[in-house]
Amino acid sequence: MFINIRQWLGPPSFEGDEDKSRAATLLNIILWILITAALAYGILAPIKPELILKRTLIIVPFISALLLFKQLVNWGYVRSIGILTVFAIWLLITSAMFSGADYSNPAFMGYLVVIVCAGLILNWRAAFGWSLFSIFTSAVFLILGQNGVLPHSEPVPPFAFWAAQTIYILVSTLLISQSLRKIDEALAKAQSELNERKRIEADHEKAIQELETKNAELERFTYTVSHDLKSPLITISGFLGLLEADAKSGNTVKFKGDLQRINEATERMQRLLNELLELSRIGRITNPPSNTPFAKIVEDALALTRGRLMAGNIQVEVEKELPIICGDRPRLVEVLQNLIDNAAKFMDEQPVPVIQIGARKERGQQVFFVKDNGIGINPSYHERVFGLFDKLDPRSEGTGVGLALAKRIVEVHGGRIWVESQGKDKGSMFCFTLPVKE
Repeated sequence: MFINIRQWLGPPSFEGDEDKSRAATLLNIILWILITAALAYGILAPIKPELILKRTLIIVPFISALLLFKQLVNWGYVRSIGILTVFAIWLLITSAMFSGADYSNPAFMGYLVVIVCAGLILNWRAAFGWSLFSIFTSAVFLILGQNGVLPHSEPVPPFAFWAAQTIYILVSTLLISQSLRKIDEALAKAQSELNERKRIEADHEKAIQELETKNAELERFTYTVSHDLKSPLITISGFLGLLEADAKSGNTVKFKGDLQRINEATERMQRLLNELLELSRIGRITNPPSNTPFAKIVEDALALTRGRLMAGNIQVEVEKELPIICGDRPRLVEVLQNLIDNAAKFMDEQPVPVIQIGARKERGQQVFFVKDNGIGINPSYHERVFGLFDKLDPRSEGTGVGLALAKRIVEVHGGRIWVESQGKDKGSMFCFTLPVKE
């Protein structure tokens, strides 16, 4: 409870808006000074007994209004309450002027308080505006006092005093305004430097996270590469011993079989090295980005996979009116080629194999997809399929680099790729995002 009361009494803070927070702090101080002064005057100032009720009827609504202003400041109506507070101070001083419309009245110089409050709570422009308004108000009271409409203590040369007060107010306003402008500029500069520092820290944090991610990927990559490259070497090493034994025994049939196994292991190693080299080039060696209809990308990819599609009697359905995308065209063709090739490879015994290629709108973003009605992927393997050399079926053809290659190309273009599948025999849909021409 006490914490809530203390929070209510204190100035509110508005995250991301330093000017508003500063104005709220100053306004909070001014409101509490006015509330305290009104209470002190109401309780301590001497007064005739018959006027106590009259004073109470004036002070209680005044304090209630200030407390309401305080609550509205806490709710965020800082500028509106700032204007009302400055006006209230002006009204208070102007009311006091009715007791004596000349320079012997202490309230006469109170207009400077209005100007200072306007500058601190609002801005330097408001200080100038209220200074001109206060000068005009004081001139009106002097004229009314000189004409006997309002009481005044003694005859005075009004123009001379009014001119002196005007110069005093204008000079004070100028000095206050210049100080406020310099304070605002200093605060803006400090805020800009703080934002820049936060941005640098955020970029630094992001770079550290990316580096940690890359290091983790490098560790996995090193382990995977060493494991997968070691396999053909073990095969070659084992069959070399058998080859020597076959040569000594004169068994040419077995000799040729062992030699064939060695050739296959060598070719597999060559394919692995070539695909690793291709993977390493993505992001380093690029073609100039160009605006290309996605339909053309699909057309190029289908031309490269036509042999496999015809062999599997696979029907391909491509949506009409696909968007234009911006990127490295040859690399994007590789993405489609790998996804189409992957879909065709895992059709299994599907009697009517179909691959669908298209795009859909999702949360205001264009999502491209390659969908098949093949064997599907268990949801627990949705992330794993994009791993390097991570083949869910070790007996399937290929090196397991295709989807890793597609993922890397999409990410270099600022997009992301994922798979949607409900599981075995439910088909798969590989989705990815790419920059689209507006």
